Amino acid sequence: QEKLELGGFEPQWEPVLTEWITAVLQAPLNETGVSLNQLSDRDKQVEMEFYLPISEPLIASQLDALIRQFDPLSAGCPPLEFMQVRGMLKGFIDLVFRHEGRYYLLDYKSNWLGEDSSAYTQQAMAAAMQAHRYDLQYQLYILALHRYLRHRIADYDYERHFGGVIYLFLRGVDKEHPQQGIYTTRPNAGLIALMDEMFAGMTLEEA
Repeated sequence: QEKLELGGFEPQWEPVLTEWITAVLQAPLNETGVSLNQLSDRDKQVEMEFYLPISEPLIASQLDALIRQFDPLSAGCPPLEFMQVRGMLKGFIDLVFRHEGRYYLLDYKSNWLGEDSSAYTQQAMAAAMQAHRYDLQYQLYILALHRYLRHRIADYDYERHFGGVIYLFLRGVDKEHPQQGIYTTRPNAGLIALMDEMFAGMTLEEA
């Protein structure tokens, strides 16, 4: 009751919210079948903070051309709006978790795509991802995690240790339709390697 009041909800919303939260916690997140309620505290990190130093001025058009070449979702996106950036990027990843020896990124989205879960198809979610340039968001998240794991795991290998990205469109999660509301992807290892070099200030010719 207290949490409902803090969130601005009347008491009568409790059954609806309980059912919805339960559906989110029990939803299979990917082909492995893992769900949020299966994750132990030792296998997850909430709001993981990261920093990405940018050694040389990063030109948006060059970054955009690179990610469009490797990521099919990026290929259908509108152009990036910034011109160039240099310095330090700071961010937070909603959830990083480990399952069966692989690491995953999860991001929660509250986007409204339609009246019910039937509107949250793979095609509709992909269109929303493109419109908001969430592709670059997850690519930056992956780069940050890639660098972190490379320093933490002695024999780290992207293909072996990185499982993928999960975007959880909360309004679309439906236990009767498990494919709705959950968008997953896993970019090519070559893209992350080239982004790593680009952010380190290396040209593609030097790499």
